[in-house]
Amino acid sequence: MSVKEIKEQLASLPQRDQDEVVAYLFHLRHRNDPEYIREIDRRLNDRSPENWLLMDDFEAALERKGEN
Repeated sequence: MSVKEIKEQLASLPQRDQDEVVAYLFHLRHRNDPEYIREIDRRLNDRSPENWLLMDDFEAALERKGEN
């Protein structure tokens, strides 16, 4: 399958499936990037509550994104 064919197939997918593909490609791009992995590890181990995102804020941001 050519890149052009892949692009055409992706363009025909529903938005939710396109979002899943984007997330997968993002994962592939960063899975072997040591700097990115260190940053994710740093964020996951951050114990400072002032740096945390509250669940309500996260859900509100998702809702706003869905409205666009």
